[in-house]
Amino acid sequence: MKNKQVNKGIRVVIGSMIMGIGISLTIWANVGSDPLTIFWIGIAQNLSISVGFANLLVSAVILCVVFLLDKKQIHIGSLLNPIVIALTTEVLAMFIISFDNYVARSILCLVGLIILAFGIALYALADYGKGAYEALVFCLNKKSGINIGIIRTTCDILFAIIGMLLGGPIAFGTILAILCMGSAISFFVNKMKVIVG
Repeated sequence: MKNKQVNKGIRVVIGSMIMGIGISLTIWANVGSDPLTIFWIGIAQNLSISVGFANLLVSAVILCVVFLLDKKQIHIGSLLNPIVIALTTEVLAMFIISFDNYVARSILCLVGLIILAFGIALYALADYGKGAYEALVFCLNKKSGINIGIIRTTCDILFAIIGMLLGGPIAFGTILAILCMGSAISFFVNKMKVIVG
């Protein structure tokens, strides 16, 4: 039992680190990112804090809301996930990678989103508590009865709009993330189920 918990914890940490790498690539690309990262960037710019700290701040607020609505959604992984992502993005923020070529930046963003989707899938398969955003979506689904896909897409659009109003960059990557992230995550979950059990 103890080994199983340790194994789950390791998957959460590795998955979260991979998510942090994917997020960092999309930030470096500067052609838009996933909606939640856009929101973090907007918060970071307005509060003069790092994107990693903005992630922790937003995650803490969302987890507090989730705790009030349905604390069963929260486990150790729910707390580890934002911390590991924040640490990963903070370390990678020390390195500056930039391209003038829009095509190169778009490719970097695409690679970042694929890596992010892979990390989310690995983290989700650990089954050690939902991330703040996922927990919020499931809570809203449970309370309203509205389809999870509809709730997720609606939240994505709202976070993207608020992030944009706060100064976050919306472009090619944001549209791509809204349209394709769900499918990409599902693809990796299905492929990895056999491997990680």
